[in-house]
Amino acid sequence: MGLGLWQGGVEAVKFLHRWGASEILVTDLRDETTLAPSLEAIKHIPVTLRLGEHRESDFANAQVVIHSPAVRPDNKYLAAAREAGAEVTQEMSLFIEACPARTVGITGSNGKTTTTTLAYEMLRWSYAPGQATLWTQWADPIASSEVRNCVEPPEQPPSVWLGGNLGTPLINRLDEIRPRDIVVLELSSFQLMDWHRIGKSCDYSLITNITPNHLDWHRDFSEYSWAKQAIFRYGAGQALLNADDPETARVFAGAPGNVSLFSLKLPAGRTRLGQRDGQVVASGMGGQLTCLVESQESGLAAALLPVARRADLRLPGDFNWANAVAAAALVSRIVRADSLENVPRALRTFRGVEHRLEPCGEIHGARVFNDSIATDPAATLAALSAFDKGIHLILGGGSKNIDYTELGRRIAAHGHIRAIYLQGATATAIKAAIDAASAGAKHLSPLHLCATFDEACELAFQALTPGDVLLMSPASTSFYEYAPGKKFANFEERGKHFKALVARFSKT
Repeated sequence: MGLGLWQGGVEAVKFLHRWGASEILVTDLRDETTLAPSLEAIKHIPVTLRLGEHRESDFANAQVVIHSPAVRPDNKYLAAAREAGAEVTQEMSLFIEACPARTVGITGSNGKTTTTTLAYEMLRWSYAPGQATLWTQWADPIASSEVRNCVEPPEQPPSVWLGGNLGTPLINRLDEIRPRDIVVLELSSFQLMDWHRIGKSCDYSLITNITPNHLDWHRDFSEYSWAKQAIFRYGAGQALLNADDPETARVFAGAPGNVSLFSLKLPAGRTRLGQRDGQVVASGMGGQLTCLVESQESGLAAALLPVARRADLRLPGDFNWANAVAAAALVSRIVRADSLENVPRALRTFRGVEHRLEPCGEIHGARVFNDSIATDPAATLAALSAFDKGIHLILGGGSKNIDYTELGRRIAAHGHIRAIYLQGATATAIKAAIDAASAGAKHLSPLHLCATFDEACELAFQALTPGDVLLMSPASTSFYEYAPGKKFANFEERGKHFKALVARFSKT
């Protein structure tokens, strides 16, 4: 249910065909033209297509329903399938139930992709890469002579794989994944909701933070937070929470004993967080990454090990330093202490992930950044914290039913934002939040309400002067009509469109 334009639906169809499903029906509310790339990928598989509609009879007659994570579990068609006795599941749930290797899961409202890819790159220095297609995608290449401290003999090192919301889904590569391997997964709240049903968690897990997000899908913030917690609630694996984030700190109070902490504000070692004692296993205080590592010899106490410095990380912003500390905290639970020397190597070679505070050129001597991934206010505020002067900010897009009060307050108090360009369905709500917070403010930034995304970009380009920063960080989804009759398919398409506009304007 829900073939979609991402690869999960396609891989689910291939999985069913590979394992001998006698009849496969693909049903999606979108039409053949919209789904053309996905349909092309499964054209060799005999399937029945039900496009532009769902029929309850199809679900009532099914034995197995694999649905898109974007479909809520209480959807009426899924309910009909369950009532008829069908197994209702998701591609990611099937994978975690069948995966023979150790799994490393990362989730969070913001920072999860950067944290996941950083953790993968740190492990890639000690393990063999499972997917050649990911080689150098986010980081500079590693010469074979530089790879050291493998956790197994170098002639047969374990492989590290990357999956979940990153790369091609791994459901059809299960026969290549060995028990000795490690699989790193970026996971969404939509996927994790189903893990409460199956009672599964990762062997190693981490939550970067939990702030209001996807409230157009989840019933409320409480359900959203609970969905995220499935990543560690089941089993005896090791889990890590952010001591600096209010919601994950609250979650820690009721978490099982296998949960530790990471922090930029607290030193590594024993600590008291709220009403509970805990252990910070990685700290980034003062720009120094320190990990608490267990001794290889029994009876010896854990030791504090300086691992890396802020200067090792090429990415801007304290939030990216927090992502690096989180990734190192997770990796420190997996590899030997002497392999942590690979952490600064990974930081120095990591270029960053597309659409995440991505430098995309200069206009009139001003630096331009594509932060299309910022679909909520917390992400935009994190991006803003990376700059301290001459900021031009493009905001707005589709709605998630998120409150913009705090965004408005922080923008009004910033003092170094030269202009704001608003567009999209959320433009009015964002403007209202900024206006409400700006009463009596000393530094008022000009607000430009624009009819289209392109108009906002063009207006911003023309206003830039040497030394300025243009930040496209919308605090809104990409699912809206950004110009008459035009919609972005996803945040990647929005980011690519923005970069194309930057490149075109730079040539004029």
